[in-house]
Amino acid sequence: MHINAVIHFAGLKSVGESFYTPVKYWDVNVNGTINLIKVMEENNCKTIVFSSSATIYKVTNNLPIKESAEI
Repeated sequence: MHINAVIHFAGLKSVGESFYTPVKYWDVNVNGTINLIKVMEENNCKTIVFSSSATIYKVTNNLPIKESAEI
C-alpha cells in the first residue's frame, strides 16, 4: 500500500506541563516527528500536513477561544 500523505496531530502542547517535563515533550514532539518523517521517507511519501499548537493565545476564561483572540 502506498502512503500518499500524512496528517501530524500527535504533538504535546501544554506550555505549563512542558516546563516540568521537558524531556517528555522533546521525545514526543521532536523525536516523534523525526520518526514519522523517517517512515514517510521509507515509503516515498513527500506530503505532510502539520498541525501546530493552539497554545499561542493569551490565557482567558472566554471559551471557546476564537482565532481572533489575543496572542
